[in-house]
Amino acid sequence: MAADQHDWIGALAALREAGTPCALVTVTGVVGSAPRDIGTRMVVTAERLAFGTIGGGRLEHLAMERARELLAAGRSVSETLRLPLAERAGQCCGGEVTLLLEAWTWTRPVVAVFGAGHVGQALGGLAPWMGAEVRLVDTRDEASLEPRLPAQRPFTVVFTGAPEAELDELPDGACVLIMTHDHALDLELVAAALRRPFPYLGLIGSERKWQRFRGRLLQRGLDEAQLARVRCPIGGSRTSKEPGVIALGAAAELLEALPAARG
Repeated sequence: MAADQHDWIGALAALREAGTPCALVTVTGVVGSAPRDIGTRMVVTAERLAFGTIGGGRLEHLAMERARELLAAGRSVSETLRLPLAERAGQCCGGEVTLLLEAWTWTRPVVAVFGAGHVGQALGGLAPWMGAEVRLVDTRDEASLEPRLPAQRPFTVVFTGAPEAELDELPDGACVLIMTHDHALDLELVAAALRRPFPYLGLIGSERKWQRFRGRLLQRGLDEAQLARVRCPIGGSRTSKEPGVIALGAAAELLEALPAARG
């Protein structure tokens, strides 16, 4: 195989870095005569051929057409496609080519952390390990945060006086953790979050805090089934209150709730 055929790895990496959905098309089988050999690859986006060729002509057109249909579905999937060249592709080679199409959306699950304090920042630092887009939301300004935000960070921070509005903007598949500096705000955010089908809803604090919140939420008309969705305390540790330990435990819980298909 020519050395430049290995450049598909770099093409995929660049598209992933840019967040551009794409499909890798690989020739995995050849019967009879065909334009390219087994192992030949091309990379396709919704707009262009980003790398390589599997031989051009009708074969390549059909492969790109199907790759773009997979991308349009918005999911990371793979599929095997068999194309008799004379029958379907109208090419004179007369053989048959088997293609593996692998579509990647590169979408990452969203984790929204309300509160950019010690635990929130520690959890945000674990974003690469979780393979998630972590957003920290805080009502304070950056100068008021303790600890101070690191200059280089794998998470984003939103400073806003209306955190409920940020909650409303989240996709239904987001995971939500509530750990602000204000217990009254925590209660309002939990009540608002329970109106949405988030797969994970965590609240920092003790069992005693949750029992107080639980009583107030019941008074507001929420039922037991709704309240059972709230995980409090988060992190699972009964022996340590260190922010890093709580963050590690919460991250482990999140991994069970984050979507299996990460793109």
